[in-house]
Amino acid sequence: KPDAGVTDTKQQGDALATAESRATIDATDRIVAPGFIDIHTHYDAQILWDPDLTPSCWHGVTSVVVGNCGFGIAPTRPEHRETIARTLENVEGMAFDALVEGIDWTFETFPEYLAAIEGMAKRLNVGVLAGHTPTRLYVLGEEASDREATEAEVAEMAAIIKGALEAGAVGFTHLFNAMTPL
Repeated sequence: KPDAGVTDTKQQGDALATAESRATIDATDRIVAPGFIDIHTHYDAQILWDPDLTPSCWHGVTSVVVGNCGFGIAPTRPEHRETIARTLENVEGMAFDALVEGIDWTFETFPEYLAAIEGMAKRLNVGVLAGHTPTRLYVLGEEASDREATEAEVAEMAAIIKGALEAGAVGFTHLFNAMTPL
């Protein structure tokens, strides 16, 4: 029967609990796990007003990935904030009024968004994907869903995504038909 020790919130493998332990839990017939990772969430906006990321934190989730399906809220120019909120309302079923009230637009670029959420006290670990939809809108503006991007615009989008990855994005995400044509 192996024992597990936890030090500074980190599980220490099969380290034995010692007499100095603050607490001992009998986990006989139980599973001891560090938590669960939810790789598909849309907490991009919610994290700004709910750093506990409810209800995930209530169900044993310890890490989430946001920015799925090509959506996100950065990069976003001030003149496109309503469009991004309406996109999340229409595609994800989020309440527009909650988005407008809850998003404190202290950022425009993806690195600024990451800095905003990294500076918050959060209950869960958060990985952020860079989304195609806000990036495309950022570069093409109001024509983002009406036409193909030029080579120069594709290069600009690629540079934005590269910058997002360098700033700490865990990947890039896209959903066909979200904002077509490509």
